[in-house]
Amino acid sequence: MNKTKALIALLLHITLGVAIIVVIMPMLQSNSDGYSGAVPVVPAVEVVETVEVVEVAEVTEVTEVTEVTEVTEVTEVTEVTEVTEVTEVETAATPTEESIDDTVKENEDNALYSVVDGNKLDANSYAGFKLYRNWCSRCHGTYGQGMVGPNLADSLKVISEKEFFDTVENGKSGTIGSMPAWKANVKVMAGRDQLYAYLMARSDGAIGVEKPKKQ
Repeated sequence: MNKTKALIALLLHITLGVAIIVVIMPMLQSNSDGYSGAVPVVPAVEVVETVEVVEVAEVTEVTEVTEVTEVTEVTEVTEVTEVTEVTEVETAATPTEESIDDTVKENEDNALYSVVDGNKLDANSYAGFKLYRNWCSRCHGTYGQGMVGPNLADSLKVISEKEFFDTVENGKSGTIGSMPAWKANVKVMAGRDQLYAYLMARSDGAIGVEKPKKQ
């Protein structure tokens, strides 16, 4: 605002100066040396030029842009299907009387010996008794209870079937005496399974120290 006032004052002074020059200059250029009469005086006109100064404020508009990044969080879900393996178990049928009889018969067929009524042996073990009586009783007693040779009913509680067959075939030397090898005796070697069945019936207590009968 002060600058504007100073500018206006300067312009006024310049205008005034010009006006004075305009009035004086004709007088100086006149050829008359004398008085030329009354000269009308033209009043000075004060010209005031108004200069309008517009102060322009430059405004820079700044638009702030905020960039928003949209983040979508994705949760990956793995679907787990739990499979329980079910094994179907077949329930065994309740055994009938007929099936029980069949089982008993099968067990009897697979049994090493069979004793009924206390002293009746099956055909196989009874044949073993006769073989024992003919070839073994002279040393081991009439019913395997022991004599010169050891008690076979007790011996079979501690030795295996294989050991029994090896002893019968190849003989054995003991503290009391020696058992001969029977591998050359065809009858004994052919019936050693029957002999073992009878002696196991004695060892298990299925039949006592008595003469057995055949079923």
